[in-house]
Amino acid sequence: MTPLSEMIPAMPDADLKTLRANAERLLVRGTAGQIASATDILPMIEAEFAARIAAKPPAKKRAPAKKKVVAAVDGAEPVVKAAPKKRAPAKKKIAADAETTAS
Repeated sequence: MTPLSEMIPAMPDADLKTLRANAERLLVRGTAGQIASATDILPMIEAEFAARIAAKPPAKKRAPAKKKVVAAVDGAEPVVKAAPKKRAPAKKKIAADAETTAS
């Protein structure tokens, strides 16, 4: 059987989080043997999390909104306006409309 310490690098993030939560719980409410095992394995779990975080590429920044230039009228300065923000589509009111048309 493979020791738990050798399985840690291959574990998915969700399983590793669960393992850490269980080890932390055993530190508080476990038997002497469980506390010793949890004490040994927690530093390995934390080191694996740190290595995974360091290996992730930095988050990309969002590009600034494009600005729109409106032509000047009668020799006035051109006006710069921000591009309109995209809005989510409106929710349909199917039940309310059916009641008003039925009446």
